[in-house]
Amino acid sequence: MLRTIRFNAPAALLVAMVSAAFAPAAPAEETPAPSTYGWRGNWTGLYPDATPVTEWSREPKGPIWGLTCQAAKPADGAPKSGRPHDKGLIVDWLVLGPLPVADAVKEFDKEHVPDEATLSPNTDDKVGELAWTRLEINRKITFGPTELEWANLGGDTKLKKNRIAYAHSYLYCERAGKLAAVVDHVCGLKIRVNGAVVYNKPQTVSALGAYTRISNCKKELVNPHSGMFEFEVKQGWNRVLAKSNSDNRDGWNALQFSLRLADAEPVSYEEKNIVWATPLPERTNACPLVVGDKVFTVAEPDELLCLDKKTGKILWRRINGFFEATPEEERKASPVFAQIAPLAAELEQTYDYEKGLELRRKVRDLLNGVDKAKYDIKWDGHLAGHFGIVGFSTTPCSDGKNVYVFVGNGVAACYDLDGKRKWITRVPADLVAYSSSPALIAGKLVTNLGTIRAYDAETGKLVWEQPKAVGGVASLIAARVKGVDVVFTQKEDVVRASDGALLRNNPRKIPNDTGWSPPVVIGDVMYHAWGGFGLNVDDYSGVEGDQWKPKMQGIDGIVVNKLPNGEWLDKWTATSPLVHNGIAYLVDMYGTLYAVDVKAKKLCYRKDLDFQPICHYNAIPVAACPALGGKNVYVMDNQGTCIVFESGPEFKQVAKNHIGTLIPRVWPVPPQENISYGAPIFDGKYMYVRGEAHLYCIGEK
Repeated sequence: MLRTIRFNAPAALLVAMVSAAFAPAAPAEETPAPSTYGWRGNWTGLYPDATPVTEWSREPKGPIWGLTCQAAKPADGAPKSGRPHDKGLIVDWLVLGPLPVADAVKEFDKEHVPDEATLSPNTDDKVGELAWTRLEINRKITFGPTELEWANLGGDTKLKKNRIAYAHSYLYCERAGKLAAVVDHVCGLKIRVNGAVVYNKPQTVSALGAYTRISNCKKELVNPHSGMFEFEVKQGWNRVLAKSNSDNRDGWNALQFSLRLADAEPVSYEEKNIVWATPLPERTNACPLVVGDKVFTVAEPDELLCLDKKTGKILWRRINGFFEATPEEERKASPVFAQIAPLAAELEQTYDYEKGLELRRKVRDLLNGVDKAKYDIKWDGHLAGHFGIVGFSTTPCSDGKNVYVFVGNGVAACYDLDGKRKWITRVPADLVAYSSSPALIAGKLVTNLGTIRAYDAETGKLVWEQPKAVGGVASLIAARVKGVDVVFTQKEDVVRASDGALLRNNPRKIPNDTGWSPPVVIGDVMYHAWGGFGLNVDDYSGVEGDQWKPKMQGIDGIVVNKLPNGEWLDKWTATSPLVHNGIAYLVDMYGTLYAVDVKAKKLCYRKDLDFQPICHYNAIPVAACPALGGKNVYVMDNQGTCIVFESGPEFKQVAKNHIGTLIPRVWPVPPQENISYGAPIFDGKYMYVRGEAHLYCIGEK
């Protein structure tokens, strides 16, 4: 987790709402036959009978709202101007230096420019022979960067040790109040706001350093803190002065820092149509699940939570780790399990993030002491690098009586709706790699962890396994095709649910990436974004026997990978298509929407949606699948923006909505909660959206 939530009881905002009893199914011709629920609600994302609101919002009311910054000195009494902050990042500075000094650490508090507290420079102002020059920070929206957004005061010059530099910016705040700051700095850093020193560390403070470290911290169950401080700002113009040094040792010569701002806690919000927002222990990519009067969601790495649908109150929480999956008879073989039991019980009642990490580390270390070969996770390197965004948690499934959970490190379990565990088991894996959300079909829970396996839904006993089918990196899809219950994998293999027979060994499969999304099955037709450039449409209506050969109808040329400036951009998609009334809606990871007439095999329209997501090595800009709520389509980015538009062959936007919840961060990453990586779920008049730190119920109060 990139923040610490102080949440000491499993409760949330208590507000009234009325809702239907079960997640609404789409019409028969547009939904798979299995009467179970899981990923995307019914594995299609279609809720044509839903009547959700189309407008909602949640925005902070403090000084971060509308904050702008600029390098140039404003005139006395000048109105608001400059560039908006970029997710808490000051993006426009004036820089002076580097200045050589005798010892940059020992002399850090010495004033190397007269009257530091009163400095208010303008572009091209000089101090001796040095001039203040402009530095702009421009964040490029492209997936994969590892580096933080640094303010580099040394420019392209190869720096020597014992150097000092200054950076200055003017902030315009529409509202006075207190801001919270989080900062990594390579060497020393001093910050003044309106002349007063609010932060002063003469040597390195860096808890994150690069976005790759997010995964390392998640894996190791640690949460180191960057530099953190708070300061007051006034309404109108404010001066921010940063002073940085290179070290007095060789090899530590960078003059750079990464600084993020947010409203200080407690944050107040202006809201519209937010029924409740329940704080949760950790993030997930999984969709929520509505069953009767309850909503189920998961949290990293292995938690299942049940919430009251009316109030958002957490009713129960269950951990599904290696300890819980160890049978009682095995626990009797070592006294260490008696030490673990109270730790596991305490963890299930602990909502403090730091305390939860501490308990998890203790349980992990004790288990490894019992049998390291059995309990220590053996990581696939690619998953390990992206674990901060991928995680272990997957979307749960339900048959209306029980709820089933599968954890990507190798645990599956079943609970009744009141939280009583019916069974739990280890799912074997020699190497923990990308897993998938499970499928519940034909009385079996089907999982993917390298090998496709099915467990009896009532007993948890292994029924069959199919090692020849390739699962891929996305959800398994439950469907009924030609009257046969089957499971589709992300690699388009098809496995029969009754006995695990491989009915379809997809000839398109190649060892390399072909996309990150699962298919969708409507009736006897499978639709799937493939290879980042097209749509596979496979008609299974004519298949028979044990070797299925569908009619393959690919639609290519949908995605344009060249930017207006001619630059190539890999436009992979993490989202499945939404197929409704003959049109397939696809969204690539940068938020470009493609509407395809499936029968005519042509593009109806292409639209760059008005998103401002975050993207880096452990953040995918748009990952939530589009969903149909009533007559409208809902598409979300990972920063809480949702575009609502009418379904049909022309793009007609209905609304643009935003949830701007701020999280108390301990690293200099964007301060807003990441919303949403899982598709929204509809239930009558209400919509449920999973964020990094909350589950939201959206509708009229």
